[in-house]
Amino acid sequence: MNWKGWAQMRRWWAHWKQRIGPQGDWALVLSGGGARSAYQAGVLHYIAEAFPDRAFTILTGVSAGAINAAQLANHTGTFPEAAVRLVQTWQAVRLEDVMEPESRWKVLRTLLRRARSNGEQPLPEDTLRGLVDNAPLRAFLKRHLQTTDGRLHGVAFNLKRGTLRAFAVTTTNYSTGQSVTWVEGRNIQNWERPDRRGVQTELTVEHILASAALPLVFPAIRLGDAWYGDGGISLLTPLAPAIHLGAHAILAISTRYKRSQAEGDAHDVAGYPPAAQILGLMLNAIFLDTLDQDAAMLARINRLVEKLPPHRREGLRPIRLLILRPSIDLGKLAANYRPPLKGALRFLTWGLGATETKTPDSLSMMLFDPDYIARLLEIGYQDAQRQHDRIAAFLEEAPRRPPGNGQPGSASPAISGAEAPPAAR
Repeated sequence: MNWKGWAQMRRWWAHWKQRIGPQGDWALVLSGGGARSAYQAGVLHYIAEAFPDRAFTILTGVSAGAINAAQLANHTGTFPEAAVRLVQTWQAVRLEDVMEPESRWKVLRTLLRRARSNGEQPLPEDTLRGLVDNAPLRAFLKRHLQTTDGRLHGVAFNLKRGTLRAFAVTTTNYSTGQSVTWVEGRNIQNWERPDRRGVQTELTVEHILASAALPLVFPAIRLGDAWYGDGGISLLTPLAPAIHLGAHAILAISTRYKRSQAEGDAHDVAGYPPAAQILGLMLNAIFLDTLDQDAAMLARINRLVEKLPPHRREGLRPIRLLILRPSIDLGKLAANYRPPLKGALRFLTWGLGATETKTPDSLSMMLFDPDYIARLLEIGYQDAQRQHDRIAAFLEEAPRRPPGNGQPGSASPAISGAEAPPAAR
């Protein structure tokens, strides 16, 4: 292992020793992937059907995974009901629900304005901040999270009655480049590291929008006095938020297909790679590849902890991890569909050569096509079904939620005084 690897392991060890919370918390970690995150909903649909009484008390999400995590954390029903609702949300989504592409002329006008600007005068209010308008996505999230004021009332209710310990979404501070994880939970302490920090707050739709704000495509979101964008940009350790929050077991659902060596050696294009293929590789490196690296580091730390004698562990214990991923390449699957893009987004996508590659990863992230979404939901469900035994072995020790959706491990169906908000039922 080189010195960089040792430095990363030392950072891991530091936050491992300082992780908070009682033993017994199980976490669900949902990574990004744009439209491909519908796959996660399919996986969760099967898990909820097969293991309806299991409880994940810590939910973390980044990018589009933050949207999925928000749906689960905000739902006040049972795990199976929340999973079905998540699937229904993906079945209902259309491109116009997510974005309103700006015209190519508005984009050109913005570029000219910036070229002529000396940086001293503020640009006009109508200057574009992204290739698409995120107003449709904001309205869609408010509608499906059943909130009018942007607050996630179901999260507060679930925290109060004890079925949820923490819900966290990760964003990127565009001024500092720091990864900021926003947490709403019980008995949570802020944490600070050189490249990331955790902040206790009341989560809103704006935090979800910020985490899912794909750079350059979606405009950044102002939270407090800073601008934030997609959390996958600077998140090098996607498992760290769950560990900070006290998880001793983590189920992570990735949207990245793990290629075989033969598939990795195959060529997607015969000639020079188009810009869309290069862009797709960059997006994969930013949003998808870090989970595998973090899992490898977790495995090393687990081995170190297991080798320590019990009296020297200082309360540490190995953290169990199960990663579920697609059985087929979801980016390559996207080549069979043609998204109804328009405006500057269509001009840029086709201009970069998205149709020239067999694996249009950049295109798949924006492919909110009903047929593609339906196929992703189906693949996710079937993949989880095929791995039933593996999932069952992992969830064997998971806390169980009794009938009535009460607190895990409690005999009462609900905590006294916790009345479900009508908008979150």
